[in-house]
Amino acid sequence: MSSPSPTSRSRRAAAALAALVVVLPGAAARGGSEVVPLPITAVLARAGETTLVVDVSAAPAASRGSVAVNVDGAPRPARLRPVVSGALAVSLVVDASADGAAALPGWLSAGARFSLAAPARTRTVVIADRAPAAVVAGPVRGPAGVVRALDTVRAGGERDTAAALTLATGQFADSPAGERVVLLYTTAGRVSGFSAGRLADRFRAAGILLVVVGTTDPDRYWSTAATATGGFFAPAGDPVVVPALDQVETALSSRCLVRFGSPERPGARVSVSVRSGDLVLAGETVLGEPPRDGSRRWWVLGAVAAVVAAAALIFLLVRRRRARAARLVAASPYAVLLGGPPLPPAVSPPTPGVEPPLGPPAAGTMRPAARGRAPVPEPPDE
Repeated sequence: MSSPSPTSRSRRAAAALAALVVVLPGAAARGGSEVVPLPITAVLARAGETTLVVDVSAAPAASRGSVAVNVDGAPRPARLRPVVSGALAVSLVVDASADGAAALPGWLSAGARFSLAAPARTRTVVIADRAPAAVVAGPVRGPAGVVRALDTVRAGGERDTAAALTLATGQFADSPAGERVVLLYTTAGRVSGFSAGRLADRFRAAGILLVVVGTTDPDRYWSTAATATGGFFAPAGDPVVVPALDQVETALSSRCLVRFGSPERPGARVSVSVRSGDLVLAGETVLGEPPRDGSRRWWVLGAVAAVVAAAALIFLLVRRRRARAARLVAASPYAVLLGGPPLPPAVSPPTPGVEPPLGPPAAGTMRPAARGRAPVPEPPDE
C-alpha cells in the first residue's frame, strides 16, 4: 500500500490505458488463456452508476488493467480501478471506551501504521468511539496529521459504536462509490440495535466499504456485515495485532472497483472478466441480489440440516405411536385412534324364540373348572 513514485504512477497509467480494451468474457479462454474465478464481493449503486467490488488477489498487481463487462449478454463500457489509490478516503474509527482501554494502544499503533502505508494523498478522518462520538481530527491528507490526532486519543466513558459509525458514513460525501473505507478497530462484538444485515445495507447504500479489526466476532456478526459491503473482518489477537494489520493491507490492496452504467432493467445478469497477462478472472452476478459468499452457504447448510432433523423427529414419533398402539388391547377404542386394529362388529341381542347358532365361545365367557378332584368318567361298555 506504499505510495508509488510519480514515474511509476505514470508508467502504470500508460500501461492501463494501453491495455483498456473491451473483450467478451470467455474470449480469452478460447485464445488459450487460463481462466480462474473472480469473486464479486459487493454491488454498490449510486446516481445511475453501478460499482462492483471484486477480489483480484489471484492476479499480479502490476498487470490488472483490462476489464470486460456484459449486461444480459450485451457488452457495456466499464472502468477498472483499485480501491487503494490517491482518491482513497478513510474514516478511522477507534474504540476509545473504558471497556476497551487495554486494547487502545494496539489500535492507535494500527491506525498509524495504516496511514503511513496508504497513498500520500489519502484523505483521513479520525473518530473516537466513546459517548459522545466525535471527530478527533480531519479531514487531513498524509500520515503526519493522522499520527498526531491518534496520539491525543485517551480511553474513557462508554462505547457508542452506532453513533461513531453513523458519523463515519457522513464523511467524504463527494467521493464516488467504493472509494470510501471505514476502518473500525474495536473490542465490541456487535453494534447495539443493528443486525448484521441492517448494518451492511446502510454502508452499501452510502457506497462505503466496511473493514473491521476486532478481538471477537460472535455468530460471525462482523464478518457478515463487512463482507456484504465489499470489506472484511480481520481477527486480532490480544495483545498481538500484527497479523490482522498485515491482512488489512493485503486484502484491501487486492480489492478493485468495476464501474459501468446501471442497467434499466432490475435483475440484470452481469458478467465480468479481468485480464492479467495470460490470466483471466471471470465472474458474474445478478443485480439486486446479494453476492454469494461463505456466509450464505452456511445458511443453506443450516436450513438443510434443520429439515433433516425435523424429518427424523417425525419418523421417530410415528414409530413410537405405532408401537404404543400395538401394545393396546385390540378391542380398545384407543387402539383404533392410534392406528391399531379395528373394533369387532357389535353383537345383536338374541331374538325371542330363535336359537343362536352354535360356535366357539366368545372371549371372556369360559369359566374355569371347579377346584378339587374332577369326576372321572366311566369307560364305555364293550
